[in-house]
Amino acid sequence: MFCYSLIYFVMLIFAVAVNISIGNERADQHRELQIAQSGQISVSSLPELTLQFIQAGQLEESIPSFQEALRIEPNNSELQKEFNTLRQIIKLRRELPKEKNATQWSIGAEYLRRYYLKHQVVSEHLNLALEIHRRVGTVSRAIDVIDAFLMAEQYQEALDFTLSQKQPDQILPLQIEKARIYYQAGEKEHARKIVRSIPFEKLTSPESLFRLARIQSMTLQYASTVRSLRRCFELTPPNILPLIKKEAEKCVEFKPILSSSEFTEVMATRSQIPPNDMDCAKKWVASSSLEERPHYFQNMVKGEINFNDWRLH
Repeated sequence: MFCYSLIYFVMLIFAVAVNISIGNERADQHRELQIAQSGQISVSSLPELTLQFIQAGQLEESIPSFQEALRIEPNNSELQKEFNTLRQIIKLRRELPKEKNATQWSIGAEYLRRYYLKHQVVSEHLNLALEIHRRVGTVSRAIDVIDAFLMAEQYQEALDFTLSQKQPDQILPLQIEKARIYYQAGEKEHARKIVRSIPFEKLTSPESLFRLARIQSMTLQYASTVRSLRRCFELTPPNILPLIKKEAEKCVEFKPILSSSEFTEVMATRSQIPPNDMDCAKKWVASSSLEERPHYFQNMVKGEINFNDWRLH
């Protein structure tokens, strides 16, 4: 998003492309599962086995390995929490196509999309992102689709989708995404030219500024990176700013400048948003526009998935 709790935001920013070959691997997975169920596999190996099933979209098939892990380690609260989430996600995935209420469908679909993104369920994440965008055609949802294409390493498809949006060259967040597409496709000089053409002063969304800073650092434009981060921090509400700064410190794209005095200085930047600015807070919570609702940051602040918000009957 992302998200979400901080982990969802991390995953939304650091989506890693995964390719799953179900054919030959599936037989190997079932053999490994049989070994696990016989007690001949260590607990440390079980999460990876479970993740293989989940990433292949085989959520139901991951249940036995979860149960075996909990049998061996019954007091593992994190594992139990993840297992409970999985069962809710399975139910949500089954019930979502039946949902007639558009608002409820959107809420449920977003929960499901976040789960797919966090666990890198590549194919299903892409299909769901496309469906959400078809129903809710905002710029922020278009960026979700671009993220999904890049996770699937479908660079040409990502570019074609970006260019198919209305006035893509005039929408700055889409320009940032176009640069990222070219960079990940290996056309780094083309990406660098696009980034240099983006009018920094016109960006007002903290999310867009954070994304711009990432691609600026990727294309070795470090002075511009610091400038974008500073403006991002200034426009971030003070109650959220510590989380955003913590994320910046962990962001792999900023690693080349982490030890620089410039980065140390920018990390001391204070928010320029008044703490009691209710209009600003409402924009973060309620708006569906990318420039008004930086949804990755919002998802991080909202916390983990609350399935009570969706009708799982």
